[in-house]
Amino acid sequence: MDGSKYRSVSTGAVIAIVVVIIVVVIAGGLAYYYSTKKVTTTSTTVAAPPYILIGTLYASTGSFVSSSMSQYEGLQVWAKWINQSGGIYVKQYGKKIPVKIVAYDDQSNPSTAQSLYQQLVTVNHVNVLVADFGSVLTAPAVSYANASHILLWDVTGSSYAFFINNPYIILTSLPASPYFVTYVAPFLHSLNITKVAVIYAANDFNAYQDYFLGTFFKQYGITAVVNESYPTSTSDFSTYIATIKAANPQAVIELGYPTDDIPFLNQVAESGTYFPMVLTNFPGQLLPNFMTSVGKNMNGTFTLAYPPLVSYTPNYGPNLTEFEELWNSTYPGTAPNFLSIAGFNAGLIIGLAIQDAGTLNQTAIKAAVLNEISGKITTIDGLFNVTQFGMQVGENPLPSQIWVYPNGTAKVVLLWPPSEATGKAVYPAP
Repeated sequence: MDGSKYRSVSTGAVIAIVVVIIVVVIAGGLAYYYSTKKVTTTSTTVAAPPYILIGTLYASTGSFVSSSMSQYEGLQVWAKWINQSGGIYVKQYGKKIPVKIVAYDDQSNPSTAQSLYQQLVTVNHVNVLVADFGSVLTAPAVSYANASHILLWDVTGSSYAFFINNPYIILTSLPASPYFVTYVAPFLHSLNITKVAVIYAANDFNAYQDYFLGTFFKQYGITAVVNESYPTSTSDFSTYIATIKAANPQAVIELGYPTDDIPFLNQVAESGTYFPMVLTNFPGQLLPNFMTSVGKNMNGTFTLAYPPLVSYTPNYGPNLTEFEELWNSTYPGTAPNFLSIAGFNAGLIIGLAIQDAGTLNQTAIKAAVLNEISGKITTIDGLFNVTQFGMQVGENPLPSQIWVYPNGTAKVVLLWPPSEATGKAVYPAP
């Protein structure tokens, strides 16, 4: 026998066996690895919060109670309206999320408001911070938002100072100071008025109105023969009325809050002092309140009119009739006023901004306001249009005249600009 042949076959077989063993071992090892390995999946879905928390303040007492409560109630009506459809759609979570309002009573006190705004953010962890009514109660929120880099939704605080290089504020429902009085000077000029007396409450809201009104007067050759400030919420205007009477102006403009306008109008009428024109801020915002508090004493007076005295055709949200139905279903027997609409309108803008941003990230929401909403949306409150620093410039109140009838009803005639006028001014007023 040839022994070398058998040795050759034996060596090849050994090699084959070794290869088979190696393959089996590897295959077995891989099978064991995959059989014991935990299966993991990557998910892009983020757990949605149960609510979008809307933090705000209101004043149930004090100087701003009537205005603040109307604004707060308007925001509540919006929350009810948006929740009826399931809430706000947020793309990040792939679903609609209902809103929930968290609110505290600041009692018209700015110091109390300061601590409560902070509590809403640091304790309640609200997703949206909404200011209380007006510049006085908004100012503490502005300073806090600036320091904390939190986006503030300012409903009616129109002080020009709030919007100077401030990326953390959006004014939703009232024009800033210069746009508040834009139409006043040309309206006076149309009546050949050149001598005006102006008194104004000593706060940012009214002081900036007075300042910009003065710049507009110069453009139209109008002189302020009286230009004085008075403490906010002054109750006795007798000295100011005497000063104005002595200057013999063709028109009188009093710039204040409701707690200023009401005693001023009553005291002018009750003193028997006659002025050819008296124009005040708030009858055009809170007409039902003024019908109760002033009534016939404001017959023929002039004001700056807002919705619902002015009707706009919205391309977003309910129209005026639909809003009034929503309001009456929540607050039956109480007529809505402008501040009711302002609170509701703030909610409209907030909800749309979150929807367009697709997230609750503050920076993204602000970007959505500037890029997707500003200048493109008209609501029951008019055109929403803000600058990069959140200053509302799209809404301009219209000079108007109020007529109060013996049966307790009133008619408001829109006077300026001519394209919006529903009648002509009776000047001098009776």
